[in-house]
Amino acid sequence: MKHNKQQVLAFFALAVLGGLTVAACPVQAGGFMTPTANTAGWGRAFGGGSLFRNDPSAAFNNPAAMAFIDRPVSQFTLNYANIDIKYKGSAYDYAGNPASITVLDPDTGLPTSTPRTGDGGQGGFEAWAPTGFTVIPINERFAFGLSQVVPMGARTTWDEDWKGRDFAVDTKIETVGLTGSLSFKVNDQFSIGGGGILQHTTGFVSQNVDLYAAAAQSPDLGYTPFPAGQGLALMRVKVDNTSLGWFAGMAWKPTSRDTLGLNYHAKIKNKLEGKYNIYADALSRDVMTTPVLDGKTLVELAYPGLHLYPGGANASAQLDIPANASLDWVHQFSDRLTLGVSATWTQWSSFKALTLKSEGSTLVSIPYNYKNTWMYALGGDYKLTDDFTLRSGVAFDQTPTPNSTRDPRIPDGDRIFASLGFGYNIRAVPGLSIDGAYSRQFVETVKLKTKNVDRLGAASLDGKAQLKGEVLSLGATYAF
Repeated sequence: MKHNKQQVLAFFALAVLGGLTVAACPVQAGGFMTPTANTAGWGRAFGGGSLFRNDPSAAFNNPAAMAFIDRPVSQFTLNYANIDIKYKGSAYDYAGNPASITVLDPDTGLPTSTPRTGDGGQGGFEAWAPTGFTVIPINERFAFGLSQVVPMGARTTWDEDWKGRDFAVDTKIETVGLTGSLSFKVNDQFSIGGGGILQHTTGFVSQNVDLYAAAAQSPDLGYTPFPAGQGLALMRVKVDNTSLGWFAGMAWKPTSRDTLGLNYHAKIKNKLEGKYNIYADALSRDVMTTPVLDGKTLVELAYPGLHLYPGGANASAQLDIPANASLDWVHQFSDRLTLGVSATWTQWSSFKALTLKSEGSTLVSIPYNYKNTWMYALGGDYKLTDDFTLRSGVAFDQTPTPNSTRDPRIPDGDRIFASLGFGYNIRAVPGLSIDGAYSRQFVETVKLKTKNVDRLGAASLDGKAQLKGEVLSLGATYAF
């Protein structure tokens, strides 16, 4: 029997580590952060955090709570997300005219414009996100934890020829992390813990750059009224980075039925490096490569020091993961009913702008000026039988995005999570349980009334983004 348990433990440990080899995709929350809950946590809408009895997700969320787990436990979770995003509204060029396709007549040199009518299609995504947690008590005082998590992610995909192509086509941010943590039980009521995370982040952004419209914004060219909407210059940026961070927590049991927890995840500096390419037609390529005055291209004349290379060049961007802190409380009302509440603060104000650099110069800097946010959650468990548990919860998550800087890359709004879930102990395999959860995201309809920076053509949007989402989570847990 002991040998069988060792085999199961090895299986779950490998599943946790194996999650790193799976293409982890985002399960979106506010901004580009993602919830790191297991299936039970999704069923409770994150209420109470990881303070419920023998919850191995404490290995990442609050390592101090591992001290109260009484035996080794491993868990693997698979989340499926379906996020729907649609845009309704208008788009305009720098002169206030409807976004259009402009073609110059080769004989007369006069422009002919055809309005762009596409709203971008369905900008959301479907994705799978695996997570895993293992907690191993070392002795009466210490416990060790291991986890694989997806702490950051966002994705939008719009049609390449839509009216807002100068703002976004594809945006993809994904982070997969491996953590190790340790807890120390000070006494039977109080514990502390901490850990570190090694994470790998990839970022991909693509959008059209209206080079002639950008040149028309330049005071160095006397604001020459070049027609907007000429040519095609699809910029694609792919960057990545591996970084380190830390987290810590404390847990307190003031009574036999209450557990309080406080955890903090520090800001992680994250400089992404890679390359950009520009897929351009002949007209746009000439703007970037053909000298027109003093050996300089139109781009270089419009923005001194700016060099664009259609064949690509190095690129870098700073995309730090903001600090966050949570206060959790779990109360056991009876042998059957347990409820938890949580309040989570995220320091989004540290994210001021998305700046892309190449060869020591700034290609573009897009302001975002995010604001700090709170997320509030309430959820719990009700044991129908010794083997079957029902879960439910609700959460409110603030958006960090100001109305003035919201764009189609991450058209985020305040959201409500409403969740249902279950847990079932499989008696045929002692220690094995399965969990399921369904969470619906109700996201407010948000305004997209913003203007692009001059270097991207100074186009503007005046519309709304409608979002909704759902997450289906399945998990398996083995307690030894």
